[in-house]
Amino acid sequence: MARSISQAQLHFLEGNDIDLMGEEQIKPIKLNDLADTMAYLAALYTQKLADSLNKADATSSGALADSIIPLDVKVFGSVYTVEIQAATYAKFIDEGVDGWAKSRGSQYKFKSKGVDPNGEMVKSVKAWLLREGSFSQNVRTQLSKRESRQQSITDSATRKSISVAYMIKRQGIKPTRFWGNATKGMKQIVEQELAKALKVDIINSIVE
Repeated sequence: MARSISQAQLHFLEGNDIDLMGEEQIKPIKLNDLADTMAYLAALYTQKLADSLNKADATSSGALADSIIPLDVKVFGSVYTVEIQAATYAKFIDEGVDGWAKSRGSQYKFKSKGVDPNGEMVKSVKAWLLREGSFSQNVRTQLSKRESRQQSITDSATRKSISVAYMIKRQGIKPTRFWGNATKGMKQIVEQELAKALKVDIINSIVE
């Protein structure tokens, strides 16, 4: 009766006809340089993201750029990973947001036409207008006082902020593509640097 190749191979191995030389000499490679290189690449990518934001003129307070930070390299068995953290709204700045009257070609869209006068959007717009100097000096001075920040909808700064927030919801937010632009050229750099690091780790493992 004919046997399969796998069965014949199994019988051959069970016959102890092979001396497994060097079996005890095999040891795992320490990927120290690879981990360090991944951390370096994450830091480099973070800087490119910040530069891309500035180039797209998408920074005001600098909070978004400050939120983009590389996390520590994590090891799961033989898998090495590193992530870059960013504020949740980074995806809106990157991909844009469709307005209710104008499409920006984004997967994101404002949920409603209305604007909450006491909502976070109005507060953010007001803070932005203050930074950009879009209010008169008198209004900026008033708003710098704690009691003025708690004024009702009747103050002129809040009315203007509501108007701007309404226009943003109507027209949407134009995409900047800062994330994708920062990624350009990184693939080649990553491949080259990781290949170098892996080579160093293999050599070091052999020498040890």
